Parts: sequence; structure tokens; C-alpha cells
Amino acid sequence: MRLRTRFILLITLAALVPLGVLGVVAVRVSSVRMVAKVAEVQVRTADALAQQVATWVALQQELLGRQVSSFELAALQDAERAAFLRLVYHQNASARVAALLDSTGQDLAPPAYQSPNEAGQASGRRVLLPAELAAFRADAAALSPTGGAVQLGFGAPRPVGGGEERAMVFVARQASGATLAVELDLSALQIRFLQDRLDGERLALLDLDGRVLMGDASLVDRQALAALPPGVAALDVRYRLPDGSEVLAATAPVSGTGWTVFVGEPLVDTVAPVRAIAARTLYVALVAGAVSVLLGIIIGRQITGPLTQLRDAALEVAEGDFGRRVESRQRDGELTELTHAFNFMSRRLQLDREEIAAKNSEIEAFNRELQARVDERTRQLSEAQERLIRSARMAAVGEMGAGLAHELNNPLAGMLGIAQILGVKAAMGATMGEGERSLLTSLEEQTRRCAEIVTRMQRFSRMEAGVAPVDREGWLVVDVGELVREVVELVRASFDDRGAIVRHDLEQALPVLADRSALAQALAQLLTSLRAATGPGIHVHIDGNIDGDQVVLGFLLDGGVLRIGKDDWMASGMGYWAARQVLAAHGGAMEEPTVSPTEPTTHARWRVRLPRA
Repeated sequence: MRLRTRFILLITLAALVPLGVLGVVAVRVSSVRMVAKVAEVQVRTADALAQQVATWVALQQELLGRQVSSFELAALQDAERAAFLRLVYHQNASARVAALLDSTGQDLAPPAYQSPNEAGQASGRRVLLPAELAAFRADAAALSPTGGAVQLGFGAPRPVGGGEERAMVFVARQASGATLAVELDLSALQIRFLQDRLDGERLALLDLDGRVLMGDASLVDRQALAALPPGVAALDVRYRLPDGSEVLAATAPVSGTGWTVFVGEPLVDTVAPVRAIAARTLYVALVAGAVSVLLGIIIGRQITGPLTQLRDAALEVAEGDFGRRVESRQRDGELTELTHAFNFMSRRLQLDREEIAAKNSEIEAFNRELQARVDERTRQLSEAQERLIRSARMAAVGEMGAGLAHELNNPLAGMLGIAQILGVKAAMGATMGEGERSLLTSLEEQTRRCAEIVTRMQRFSRMEAGVAPVDREGWLVVDVGELVREVVELVRASFDDRGAIVRHDLEQALPVLADRSALAQALAQLLTSLRAATGPGIHVHIDGNIDGDQVVLGFLLDGGVLRIGKDDWMASGMGYWAARQVLAAHGGAMEEPTVSPTEPTTHARWRVRLPRA
């Protein structure tokens, strides 16, 4: 016989010894504990069912209260009241009728219910008879709701339809006196009381006087339950019915309602399993007691030795002695197979440890190689970034040269014209008068303007050395709004070429202390950069206001898909950068919109902040 068969047989017989010795005591203890356990289960069942009923009532009140508080019922028109009642009626599948009453109990609108004339319609609801409607009105009028701004109330479950069905009336009254009354079908709640939870267990819902509102009344004794304290859960309630049968019951109050949940069961059904166990246990214990002792000794001798050896070997393996082997003293059987399995496991653990060590070495080598690749790639990216920066600087120098040439063209042309006029007059031998002196003064001013432009460009080229892009000497109070209007008129033609529309709303005076020429050039560079993001139909709206000690200019682009992030936008980046530097030199800053260069956008806003003069 294999070890498994012998083990099952011997352990089963050995288990009968304590069963036989303790059989009589166990029966008595089991009987007491069975009754206590059933009573405990009854209390839990009663509590759970009471909470379900209380929760259901509270939810219905909350739903009704929210529906009423959402509208001022007295102010609604007749059609609106009727629509409100239909909404309440159809929102709750359990609603049998919904009515809207005034302070005297009269209908403010036709009640919503399934009338006999609508019996052919597939609404899924039971037809409400005139007598049932009259009973509903009587119950609703008898209720006295309580609460805050919306007063809530409900009645007790009552029979409807002449059968076992139950219904319940809820009311919600506003301060104006308008009352919403709803009667709900309790079929979903009633089925919980009509089904047996265990063999012989009966459930019922009682009112304050012990009358059964719903459920099974076969085990309810009103006189016995009347002695219990009201509003308190009762455990292990025992009493005899008129037919002599003893009942074990428990009760639990339903909070906020005054009702009580009753759970009862005949006591004879509770202890019946214990009596059957007692008879069988006594019989088996007397027959198998002696045999169990003998076979238990045999099992101990056959199993204890090999298992102890395997236990000691397993502890050594747990300490790290992988490869530990155990010699089997038997030729066959489950213990021999277990020993072989243990030896295989120990050897396998040793091989796995060696394999893990080799894999760890490979992973470490791979990590070192990967780190070297990452370092090399980082170095390459740094070099590429430096090359890009150098390229950007070269492009910036070229753009600055082009801007310098453009700025110098106008004063140089004026200087050339003045010089030519003076040359012609000198050749004609004319004496220099007041007009010639004015021309010389204009020539000197244009020359100084060229010098200022060159100086400003030199400052930009030397910014990395810490030189500011503008000279603070000779700053004046400038109206930024007037300056923007002048710049807009200069650049409007370039926006018109792109089909964009530029408009401004700058009626308020916006004084700042600034270098007028440098600030005008910065605003022109900013508008030139923003122009790259525009296209046909794009609107550029410029506004301004004073925010505390700052002057704020807003540049809003909308009206179509903006081209932020395109190549022409990047090409104008030097002017954009130069504008930021000039604003920073004036103590201001530019706030850019957060947009993705890879995703299209139709709305972007830039803000320029400057200290208020």
C-alpha cells in the first residue's frame, strides 16, 4: 500500500479518538454555540435589513427633496407643473402615482399615474384604480412633513391591489405650501422579507405597535415583542407560540422610521443538526477509539524519522548550503520520491546560483558599455549644439549687418543730399546764409544718428561681455501707445502683403522712461517677428493698460491657423531676440504664449511689460 493511502487511512482513524472522548461534551457545547451562532446571524441579518430599509427610505427622501428643491413649484405654469410631475413619475420605476398639491390638498396639476384608460400602453406599470388614487390622496393629506427649507415626510407601507403587494407614500413640501406626493411600489423591498434566508427563518417589518407591515407574520407574537425596549436591537429573544412551539428571534430598529425588523426561527429547527451529530459521533467514537490509538503509533514511526531528516536538510539549504543531499532508507514509496525531489531541488538551486552570478557579470559589463555609449552620445550632442549656436550667431551677425545697412541708408541719403546742395552753392561762389547753416545742422544731426545706430549695433555685438544694448543717458518719458501707433504705420504694409489685419486700441496714455529710438526699433522687431506667424485672415490686435507700477502691452493673434514654429518664424528669431534684449535693458520683459511648435494653434497672445514712468 502506498504511503498516501496509509496516511489518509491512519490519520482518519486517529482523528476518531478525540471525537469519541469529547463527543458528549462537544454535543452540549455545540448545542449552546449553535443557538448563539444562529442568534448572532439573526442579529446581523436584522441589522443589515434594517440598514437597507433605512437607506432605501433615506434615498427616496433625498431624491424627492432634490427634485422639489430644484424648482419653485408655486411659480411654475400649469404645463410646467404637469411636465414636472411626468418627469418625477418616469424617473422612478417604482412610482405608482405622483401628485402636486397645494396647502389645502387640492391638485395644482393633473397627477401622473397609469390610469385604466392607458392600460393598453406598454409602460410596464400597473394600472392605478380610482379607489387606490383616493387612498393615496388620503395618506398624503394625513402626513405632516418635517425638515428645513424643503419639508419631507413618509407614511407606513400599506396593502394595495387587494393582494400581498405593498406601497408607501412620500411627500416633500416647499415653504410656499406646494407639496409633491409620490406613492412607490415596494415590490423590490418586499421581496427581501418574503424569502427565507435559512431553513425555517422568517422575516417581517413591524410598526411601533408590533403590527406586520410586510413579510411573514407566522412567528410574530405581538405580546412577547411588546416587552422589548423600543428603538433598541434585541438578541436571543425566546418565547412560545399558542401552539406550543418555541421561537428564537432577534429585532433591529430601522433608524428614522420607528419601524422594527424581525428575524425569527423555530428553536427546534436550530438544534436539530446538533442532535444528529451527537448520535453519529457517539457511535463512531466507541467503535474506532482503540483502533485509532494503535494506528496512530504506527504512523508516527513510519513518517517521523524521514521527515525529520528532510527538515534538517531543508534548514541547511535555507542557510545557503546549496547542493545538500539526503540519502533515502527506503527503496520505493512517496518518501523516497520526496527525497529524490529534494535532492534535485538542492542541485538545481546550486546551478541557478552559478547561472545568476554569470548573468550578473554580463549585465554589469553591458551597463558599463551602455554608459560609455551614452557619454559618447552626450559629447556628440554637446558638439552639435555648439555648432548650432555658432551658426545662429553667424546668422545673427548677418541680419544685424542688414539691419545696420537699412538703418544707415536714410541718414546717409540725407547727408548726401545736403552735401550735394552745399557743393553746388560753393561752386557758384555763393555766400553761406541761414539756410546753408540749417543744412549743415541737419547734416550734423544725420551724422550723429548714424553714430548712434553704429553704437547700438556694437552694444548688441558686445552683450556677452556685459555691455547693455541701450545707453541710459538722455532717456525721456515716452508714451508707448503713441510709439506703437507710429511703428504700426511703418510695418502695416508688410502685414497687408500677407493678408493680415493689424489694429490697435491704445487710447490711454502709457508713459515709460526709455530711449525712444531703441524702444521703437524693439517694437518694430517684435512686430516683424510676429508677422512671420500670420497669414491671410489673421488678426493682430494690440492693446495696452497700466497694471500697478507697470505698463502692459498685449499682442493677440487669432482668426486662423498661426504659423508659429515654421521656418520663416525661425528666420526672424534674431530680431525677436534683439527686441527681448532691448526690453530687458529698459527693466521690462516679454511674456510668450505656451504653444507647441508641432501642433497648429489659432490663438496666441504676447505681453510686453515695462516700468511705468
